[in-house]
Amino acid sequence: MRPPRSLKEEFLKKWQMGLELWRSSGRNTAVADRRKAIKVTADIAMASLRKGTTCWSRALIAKTANSNNYLVRRILSSIQAEGLINKKLPNKTVCHKKILRRSKKATKRSSSSPSSSSSLRRRGNAASKIAKGLVKRKTQGLRNLIPGGELMNNEILLVRETLDYITSLQTQVDVMRSLVDATEAEMSCK
Repeated sequence: MRPPRSLKEEFLKKWQMGLELWRSSGRNTAVADRRKAIKVTADIAMASLRKGTTCWSRALIAKTANSNNYLVRRILSSIQAEGLINKKLPNKTVCHKKILRRSKKATKRSSSSPSSSSSLRRRGNAASKIAKGLVKRKTQGLRNLIPGGELMNNEILLVRETLDYITSLQTQVDVMRSLVDATEAEMSCK
């Protein structure tokens, strides 16, 4: 992975290029339009840094390409824009074989161990059902937050993608915070 400084610099360059492209297109300059332009260009700049290697970046590119195809193609010009825009997202993800083997072994161990009483087993089953329901709800909430998350059926992939997405969002926030700080410092000098 690249050093954080170069990642932030690359994000800033792509984001700035996207904002300049949007501004030169002569679109309306209402506050809502500017806010949308900032978000769209930041999302595409952030997704372009991943070069389509993650589901969330491909989902952001595909979603944005539908409405701002020219802008997306220009920001993605350094990487193969056509391949990323038209790249299909996976319908289903496959779980890693090692994880499947471990879970099968754990299931066999839990079913083969003798229980001291049937009431203990019933309480364990009830607690297990509650825990599974809670995990399922939280996982579904996470799928709704991550771009392309609804296509990820594998929880491990979902967590990896979430961590990568959070890291990218943190980079975006750091760059934007630096810009605000620089602007405030410049304004205070005047």
